[in-house]
Amino acid sequence: MNVLFTKNFSVTAAQLHALKGSRYAVWASHTDPGHGMLAAAAHTFLEPRGLLGDDYAVWLLDACTRHGIQLVLPGKERERLASWTEQFAAAGVTLITPASEATQRHLERKDEFLCNWDTGILPVPRWTTFDSLASFDDAAATLREPGVRLCVKPARGIYASGFRVLMDMPDLKSFLGGELYQMSHAAARELFAAGELPTMLLMHTLEGAERSVDCVAWQGELLRAVVRRKGGEGQQIEDHPDLLEAARQITARYGLSGIFNFQTKDGPEAPGSGPQGRNRTPNMLEINARASGGLRYSMAAGVNFPLLLLDAATGVLDRAAIPPVQTGLRVAEDKVARVIRGQEAAV
Repeated sequence: MNVLFTKNFSVTAAQLHALKGSRYAVWASHTDPGHGMLAAAAHTFLEPRGLLGDDYAVWLLDACTRHGIQLVLPGKERERLASWTEQFAAAGVTLITPASEATQRHLERKDEFLCNWDTGILPVPRWTTFDSLASFDDAAATLREPGVRLCVKPARGIYASGFRVLMDMPDLKSFLGGELYQMSHAAARELFAAGELPTMLLMHTLEGAERSVDCVAWQGELLRAVVRRKGGEGQQIEDHPDLLEAARQITARYGLSGIFNFQTKDGPEAPGSGPQGRNRTPNMLEINARASGGLRYSMAAGVNFPLLLLDAATGVLDRAAIPPVQTGLRVAEDKVARVIRGQEAAV
């Protein structure tokens, strides 16, 4: 069965490697002939540059027909493609998107998502929005509390782009130590005064452990979730039942299919917290209706995320035989170099 992974981040290569030796013939497409996705797939073709929205959907449907593709896991334009599932199905192609177009766009807009989030599942830090220097100043005055740092990030963004923790004064030690995600309050005001701003979030910075929860689901049913705690060398794969329950509720609430991720950070320490802060309460930060950049860490815990997804989509998944998550692991990544071939992949 031919399965196509379309243009996506380079970390998608880990999913392609995980499918080697499976019942699926793995294809990949990208606009860049030297991209790592193409190096990881047995079959490849190039995508035209500049196509967006429905134009991209029309091209992709034609490409699937020409190459005999039966399953598609889209990266590029996955939100818009969710409205094309029936057209693809009529051509014999199963298009696997995380949720409806409206739901995906709702999750992408972090301010809209937080406004409508069910805090009965997980609480959220105090937050508000701003889109100008004046509204930033008002927001900071509203949220400022003794001993609590504030942070900013765009309402739409990925991979910590635009995220900064605000410091009262410039911190030379952090600067010399290579800290990338700090900014003085004065520097932030100068930056926000310089031009028109997109909608931004201002939030309380929680100082507890940060976790990323990688999930694979099918039609609102959680198949597996892996909780990994960041910090130190590598990442720790944890047994965290409350976050697994949150993953199940998130999956059902949004009717999710595919590989997705949510981020949490622990709130203030509660009385009796142990050395790992196990009595701290995880706070929801965001849900990403896509595979995370750290998915390869979670796959090292014995979960083949793409294989579970494809087997569920094709109706062959034996749920009783899904391996358990291996917890208590410290997982690190070793990067390797590769040679990029000179010739372009066939279109």
